[in-house]
Amino acid sequence: MTPGELQQAVQSMLQALQSGDGNDARMQAEAILNAMPGEPNASQVLAMDLLQNNMAAEALPHLLAADGAAPNHPPILNMLGIARKQQEQFGEARDFFERACALDEQFIDARLNLAQLELDEIRLADAQKNFEMALTLQPSNGTALAGRARAALLQHDNNVARDYAEKALAVQPGHTLAGLTLAVARLRLGDFSGALKVAASMAAREDIGAINRAYAAGFAADANDRLGKFDEAFKFYSQANDLQADAFAHLKDVTASPFSPVTIRKVQEHIDSHDFGPSPVCPENERAPAFLVGFPRSGTTLLEQVLMSHSKIESFGEHSAFMNACGDLYLTDGGLSQLGEMDEQDAAARRGRYWKEISELGSLSNDQLLLDKLPLNTVFLPVIAKVFPRAKILFALRDPRDVVLSCFQQRFGMNLAMYQLLSLKSAARYYDEVMSLGAKARAMVDFDLREVRYESVVADLEGETRQAIEFLGLEWDERVLNYREGARVRAINTPSVAQVVEPIYTRSQGKWRNYKDQLGCVLPTLAPWVSRFNYD
Repeated sequence: MTPGELQQAVQSMLQALQSGDGNDARMQAEAILNAMPGEPNASQVLAMDLLQNNMAAEALPHLLAADGAAPNHPPILNMLGIARKQQEQFGEARDFFERACALDEQFIDARLNLAQLELDEIRLADAQKNFEMALTLQPSNGTALAGRARAALLQHDNNVARDYAEKALAVQPGHTLAGLTLAVARLRLGDFSGALKVAASMAAREDIGAINRAYAAGFAADANDRLGKFDEAFKFYSQANDLQADAFAHLKDVTASPFSPVTIRKVQEHIDSHDFGPSPVCPENERAPAFLVGFPRSGTTLLEQVLMSHSKIESFGEHSAFMNACGDLYLTDGGLSQLGEMDEQDAAARRGRYWKEISELGSLSNDQLLLDKLPLNTVFLPVIAKVFPRAKILFALRDPRDVVLSCFQQRFGMNLAMYQLLSLKSAARYYDEVMSLGAKARAMVDFDLREVRYESVVADLEGETRQAIEFLGLEWDERVLNYREGARVRAINTPSVAQVVEPIYTRSQGKWRNYKDQLGCVLPTLAPWVSRFNYD
């Protein structure tokens, strides 16, 4: 191919791309690369097509060839950032986006990609700055307006979030992120009818994907709930959960998890028929975390945010450090027998693995107590007794009927455990299984344990918090009563993110009565726990 022919071929390819004929542009790019390997324009076009299909590994060789032929070219650096982000190499992605922005401050695509990455990483101040810089370049850019709205929502600036979302929808009607953000902002601002109008409309759309429709249906349900239209709310909650159940159907039959119902039942059966054995001796001066367990939607996020406002308490949110260190005991052949026979050397090795996992989450000063908050670590109480025999346990309780209803009403990040909560019947069964294993462990081991009831915390925050802090062996710290200020700036990755920055409220107590008819099918399953925990 002569230089003139190459120039003509490249121009034809770019014209096809600009006219929206991506297939023709891709085929022309492939022809150019067959004749002229590494040609930067054709490499970019082919890589762009691959990235649009989430084929980062296939796109990278073309992008690297293009970068070698035309180094420091902002569009190529931007696509390299997209490829690295698709591969979840977020640090490298950020470097590429930042380089592209530094080389061309007017290049809005790289600016928006950088801002979105920062939004995903909950680097909210940086995301806000970059969305605003993008808006100085294009004040009516729908993506930038929607991103700025989302950043404001995560910063709990609900009025700002609403205003930017409305601007985004004005210039780009039907923008999915803007619509979902507007629905949430209106919910938080008490405009339940306005939220319902937006969310119900989005829930009926089939062009936005099942997960976005599930979120929209959930927000429509929340709005109906606050309006007192409980039958309508339940229909929308059911729609949201059915959409998620279909989208994540592959989780239905997964058993290879410590949190699967099959594993939980297996552990219970083993405990019933085998000698659990004594806990290994642990050096008295060796550090131990405090574990905050229970069941999802039992008030654990509120309690965590209050306690970690104490200068001597640190928490890294919900994480899998203990499962990573000890989950094999529930999953490998002979693991449960090994649990019963655990010696000091094995326990020490597992403690070492646990603290290594923790060190990768953040730093902990020598005088700080780690609060390990994961409600479903209830299923690991038999292992905690062996590995950290002197650990203090805060066991969160809430009326089981409110717990199961609240679980059904949430849009959790989906995994095997959360999949169990998508129907009332499976949620109630899962509650029964988790609590049964927790009860067996508590009957076997004399834990240093304190129950903390959500209803008591709501009724007397200071009194309950004082007792919890005293139980943890710490002095009182007045800062815990101002926990909302800290919660506003933390990355809280649970459905309670909005509630914990509100003043304490009681509207969630006894909420199950609004849905008593719908809950009728699960009340018999929950009745023994209602009685056991004195919620009659």
